Amino acid sequence: MRAEPLLLTAAAEATRLLQRYGITQPSEIALEDIAWALGVDVAIGSLSGAEAHLVRVGDVGTIVLSDRLVNSGDRRFAIAHELGHWRMHGANSQVFFCTDSDMKEYRHSGQELEANTFASELLMPKAMIDPKALRAEPSWAIVQGLSQQFSVAPITAAIRYAELALQPVIAVFSDGRSVHWWRENRARMDGLWLESLQTISDESVVFHETENPSGDCSLQQVPWHSWFPHIEAREEEELWEFSAPLDDKGTKLSMLWVPSRC
Repeated sequence: MRAEPLLLTAAAEATRLLQRYGITQPSEIALEDIAWALGVDVAIGSLSGAEAHLVRVGDVGTIVLSDRLVNSGDRRFAIAHELGHWRMHGANSQVFFCTDSDMKEYRHSGQELEANTFASELLMPKAMIDPKALRAEPSWAIVQGLSQQFSVAPITAAIRYAELALQPVIAVFSDGRSVHWWRENRARMDGLWLESLQTISDESVVFHETENPSGDCSLQQVPWHSWFPHIEAREEEELWEFSAPLDDKGTKLSMLWVPSRC
């Protein structure tokens, strides 16, 4: 079975769960309560080499979150990710150890991608996101607003925004010097991609923000070749970028926007 139908199934499973418990507002997405209703306890403990651990014994399960996860948004995503395994992968395994990279796995198919897709829809249901935010010109303020509204980490909000925005955008996650991974609006950015571990140009916004942080997260026009040296631009195409720090690990967001593809 191809990956895309499986991802649609994962999102639909999260939607069914929200409907089952009558959840209609972001403030009602209480993950520990949802887990308890499904027969899953949530605890915090010391884990080696993993951010979260799910064990299933029959109809009873336990999610253990690493005590290294101190950010509430990261904890919420970890719980939602493990609930995705609980709902969708019981026939495959009774034990899951999920790392930080597993919870950022959006480039390949497989169970981790399905669990992430489930978690994204459970935490930030498409139906609850204001369409005005998805239609508006991309901005760091929109990402921050979604993060606060849905009580998720900025990185989760940035991924979900890039996925659903009615704008041609790519969210790039890096250390300011090389690309780690990215998430794009596939319908509107068809034909644009980044190279794996691509070196970041000194003509990009994020390069200079890494050197001299200004706190200015506004959109700025950058040369096409600063991000897409391997792809020839159409005559009318402009490239805009805003950059912002995402966490205390040095992860940077670059939101790339090609307005001519709207």
